[in-house]
Amino acid sequence: MLRNLMKKYVYTPFYQNNRGFTFISTLLLIIILALTLPFAGYLLKASSYTVNPDEISIQLFFQFLRNDMINATDYQVSSSSLSLNLDNGNTATIGSYNNQIRRQVNGLGHEVYLQNVKEWNLIPLSYGFHATITSLEGEIYEKTIVFYK
Repeated sequence: MLRNLMKKYVYTPFYQNNRGFTFISTLLLIIILALTLPFAGYLLKASSYTVNPDEISIQLFFQFLRNDMINATDYQVSSSSLSLNLDNGNTATIGSYNNQIRRQVNGLGHEVYLQNVKEWNLIPLSYGFHATITSLEGEIYEKTIVFYK
């Protein structure tokens, strides 16, 4: 009597389903694992990619340098410094200072553009200049900046 009342008022589907894993479901599981396991190596390799913050900083520095050249009306290049005559009448000088590259406007201020620099060389070209930066870790980065005006 109690059993009939429980069946009538209590929902218990797990008592009615007594099946376990079948051979076909186990076989499908093995096939899925066999197809996906080779990709696990690629996923692990992609997740272990290291980011070099110096490289990102130097690429950002090159963007700042390009933007300064776009805003300049004239420029002068020496081996380790760059002077830009800006369109607002100011003169911006970008040069090395200890292990940094800094920017000064009219000889005042001290805006650090890049850190951890071992060496910075500029080669003047007829259409701009070629910049070479060596980081403290020994990595060499190069970029040619074009003067548009």
